[in-house]
Amino acid sequence: MTRRRFLIKTVVLVCLVVAGLYGYGRILDMNAEPTYTADRLFKPYGEDVYHLAQRIERGEHISARDVEALPGGVNKRYGEEITFLFLALQAHNLQAIDTLLAAGADPYIVDRPSQGSTRNFVWYLGEPGPSAGPVQGFDFMNRLIESYLKHGGKANIQMLGSEGAWLIEDVALIENYEGVKILLKAGADPWAADNRNSTAMDTIAHEGKPDSFELLNYLIDRGYFDHVQQPDLQHFIGAVALYTQRGDKTSLAYRKIGLRVLKRNPEYVADQNTRDLFGGPIPWQEVQDAD
Repeated sequence: MTRRRFLIKTVVLVCLVVAGLYGYGRILDMNAEPTYTADRLFKPYGEDVYHLAQRIERGEHISARDVEALPGGVNKRYGEEITFLFLALQAHNLQAIDTLLAAGADPYIVDRPSQGSTRNFVWYLGEPGPSAGPVQGFDFMNRLIESYLKHGGKANIQMLGSEGAWLIEDVALIENYEGVKILLKAGADPWAADNRNSTAMDTIAHEGKPDSFELLNYLIDRGYFDHVQQPDLQHFIGAVALYTQRGDKTSLAYRKIGLRVLKRNPEYVADQNTRDLFGGPIPWQEVQDAD
């Protein structure tokens, strides 16, 4: 009788523990950060898909095994044509993005094909980055660029759409100069012209800020202006000469860039751009004396 009573107590205790754990789990789930995108766009596709989407949206880590288990593969589209890679991008979940890219997520498919979108994952690499979260701004974007390159992404790639801007050009446009250096190291061509005949070099030259001058001098030092094709060089000098010379710091910085570039291209023929930049003929002696 005593043994039977002990067994009954044990069973009741186990039931209470299980119920308590279940209730505690429910409380945790209720207190977890809401997952609006997962609820709207992934919930109809099964529990496994839905729970993985929730974890990604909440910024949690996912594993390669999680991704391998996805029915339909890593590039399957769900509600409103979203893929897991775009969900992770929206959630600013760097670890999930890296895991998805490693598992074969395609960075070149667009986000809304039925709407004629030209925005693929690569297009978003030219954005300024999030203003909140553990990793923000250009730091976030540069980790994203590094992840993209690490998993076989092309450094020298043109964006979809009529303008045909290059990735390095878009990254330069938002003044993410560390991102420019990362792409250069991976083989991006800063002289590649888009459909408007503009290049990343032109974009950097137009800025006229201390950081852009620093980057231009960095590029000169590393040989990116050695023996440049004449049309490309004319276009670049034209961008440099757009700033009206006033004798201020910006004017002097542009003039120095011009001297250093021409030293590496002594065959350059004087034109209106050099006259605007130097206020007359090219000062070849100063060019020779430039570092």
